[in-house]
Amino acid sequence: MKRSTGVWLALLLTFVFVVPRAGLAEDLSAAQLGALESNGIPLYPGASYTTGDDSDAMIMWFKSTDSPDKVMDWYKDQLSDWFEMDANGSRVIYKGPEGIKVEDLSVNAHIWARTTDESGVSVDTEITIRIPN
Repeated sequence: MKRSTGVWLALLLTFVFVVPRAGLAEDLSAAQLGALESNGIPLYPGASYTTGDDSDAMIMWFKSTDSPDKVMDWYKDQLSDWFEMDANGSRVIYKGPEGIKVEDLSVNAHIWARTTDESGVSVDTEITIRIPN
């Protein structure tokens, strides 16, 4: 009986901690994964990949049920050598020289998170990661 309980516990822990991360990584292209890795950008825990574009930059969108502030606080902790700015009312963290202007963000890797519903009804947060080509 003890062995059976241990096996079920191991399976449950594998599902909870490994499967969601593996599924997220599988949804990303090799180019997207490479861009994240080369810039040292981790994937936000529990976020799901929604879409991406690589026309003029590598842009990836993710969804989370955590608040934008919680997401940005986590990224700021993970990317402590990145800088933070207010860009039109949104917190943005970016890789690059300190004190750049908002209009110069496009040439620097940057991350921001915002609520997907201005009414405050939605609990979803959209996380945008933009990495210039």
